Amino acid sequence: MTKFVKRIALLIAIPFFIWTGYWTAFAYAIERGISLASQNPQISGTAAQFEVASVTGYPQNFAIGITEIEIGAKDRFTWATQEVLVEAKSYQPNRINVDLSDPHSISGSIGSLGIDAELADLSVFFKPNLQLSLGNLDANFQNVILSFEGITGAEIETMSAHVSASPNTETNYQVTAQIQNLNLSNMLVGLGSDYQRIQNISLSAEAQLSQPLDRLTMASGAPRLRMLLLHEALINYGDISVLLDAKLVSSEAGALNGNVNLTVQNWKTLFSLVKRLGYIEPDLEEFFYTILVNLAIEGGSEDSLTIPLTITNNTISFGALTLGVLP
Repeated sequence: MTKFVKRIALLIAIPFFIWTGYWTAFAYAIERGISLASQNPQISGTAAQFEVASVTGYPQNFAIGITEIEIGAKDRFTWATQEVLVEAKSYQPNRINVDLSDPHSISGSIGSLGIDAELADLSVFFKPNLQLSLGNLDANFQNVILSFEGITGAEIETMSAHVSASPNTETNYQVTAQIQNLNLSNMLVGLGSDYQRIQNISLSAEAQLSQPLDRLTMASGAPRLRMLLLHEALINYGDISVLLDAKLVSSEAGALNGNVNLTVQNWKTLFSLVKRLGYIEPDLEEFFYTILVNLAIEGGSEDSLTIPLTITNNTISFGALTLGVLP
């Protein structure tokens, strides 16, 4: 009887010891990997500094807090936040949840942007291969406040995004995103309340990159955009709706080329708002208005306006008229 009990106890203990060994080894690997990254913060032109706590969560989770984070690209931008919490289930360590709810700041040559959110969560799934290729990413944010140089500029009720790797290629990714209730009342002071808030922004697109998003990306640098196929982008703003679709290809030098179709419902209202904000020179108002009216009539409706745009080496044009240059 005693031997039987010992055997049962041993059978129960073996999985416990195996799991404990697995958890301890994996936790050490996580701490070691992050420690090496902190000791070698200069990765592909990006400087990073942060502090790392010990891995906790045994036996069900791997959880680690990363504090005093500052990541920046020389002479371009710096992102900083006090703490990021990273967690994964110990039985599925390739699905990571990241809590980004602490305030963030992004600073660069154009100024400083502060980001504060009641909820800011990322869920990232890496494929179980040696490269740890990105499988999908989900981002969810609620009650976001954007501050420019310390002054509240915009508020967002909800914001979400989903990125997933295309099944048949290594470098193509499907992207969807949505923003609901973007409050711009602090920026669009001169407009009526109906036009100080954007009710909805949504998009669906496919992006082709120069290399896959995987663990090698950190060493080789951010991949370059090769092609962007914008299936649809929709903006609902008061009684105005703006619809876009586009196909853009990037040259080896990084310049964009392609076509963009822009459709505006109730475009006359939008024209009046843009004029009121001072973006149309008074002596050019009649010129542009006449062109747009004729273009709308050609499309079959005075209320709906479709503008086909061409982008050549980052230069945006409508027919023979150059409208501007992409940054």
